Amino acid sequence: MKEHGIKILYGILAVGIIVSIFHIFNDKSGSGLGNVIDTFTITSIVLFLSTIVFILISFKNNIRKISVWFLLVLSCPLAILSMTHLTKEYSLKITETTTPEEFVYNVRVDPKTYELDKIRIQKLVDSLIKVKIVERPAELALRYFNGKTYNDTIERGTAIDLPEKVEYKASIIDTLFYSENGNEIVAGLLINKVFNEYQNYPNGGIEYFGKGFVFNKNEFKPIKMLKYSVTGSDNYKSCSERLRYYYLKKIGTYKNEFNMNDIRFLERK
Repeated sequence: MKEHGIKILYGILAVGIIVSIFHIFNDKSGSGLGNVIDTFTITSIVLFLSTIVFILISFKNNIRKISVWFLLVLSCPLAILSMTHLTKEYSLKITETTTPEEFVYNVRVDPKTYELDKIRIQKLVDSLIKVKIVERPAELALRYFNGKTYNDTIERGTAIDLPEKVEYKASIIDTLFYSENGNEIVAGLLINKVFNEYQNYPNGGIEYFGKGFVFNKNEFKPIKMLKYSVTGSDNYKSCSERLRYYYLKKIGTYKNEFNMNDIRFLERK
C-alpha cells in the first residue's frame, strides 16, 4: 500500500469513471442516471476511506503530497453526505416506527375478518369493469378484471389506472387499517404484480410495485391512491418491506406528514 498507494487510489477513481460511462451507454428505461449517481457515491466513499487509511499509514511521506489531498478533497463532500444519509437510513430501518407512542395505531381486528376484507378490497381495485363490460377498446387506459387486461374509456372514474407499458398480473392488499371502532376500513397498502419488459432487460421479468391508499366506501371513488410509491422489486417480500418502511417510518419524518399507522393520519383521512 505504501509503495503503490497513490496508483491504487487513482485506480479506484478510474474504475468509478469507467463503470459510470458503461452505465451511461448501456442502461435502458431511464435507469442510467440513477446507476451513475450510485456508482459515484460508492466510488467516493471507497476513495475517501482509502485515502484516509493511506494518509494514516504513511503520514510522514505523503502528508505534503498535493495528489493525496486532491483525492481527499475530491471524494470528501459526496462521501460524507452519503455516509451521513446511510447512517440515518439504517437507524430508521431498525426503528419499529417513527410515530410518537401516544399516536400509534393499536386497533385490533379479528384475523378471519381481516383476511376476508383483504380479498374484498382486492376485488374492488378495478371494480367498475365488473359492472360494465368493455365494448369499445381504446388506447387511453389499461384495466384489469378476472384474468384479462382491457383498453377502455367507458365510465371508469372509480377504477385504478395501471402503469403504462406493463402487463398486469395481480393486485395484492398488503396491509389494512381500520377506524377506531374497528368496523370500517380507512386505509391500506396495495402491491401490484406486473410483467415489465424493462425488468432484467432485454428479456423482461416480474416486477412488484406498491402504493398506499385511503378508502371510503361512501365516496364515488372509494379507493384513492397516495403519492408515495416503491418500484423495481423482483419479489413480493422486498416490495412489502420497502412499502412498510416508507408508510410506517419514513413519511413520519417529513414536515407536516404522518405515517399510516398514526391515528392523526387515519382521522384526517
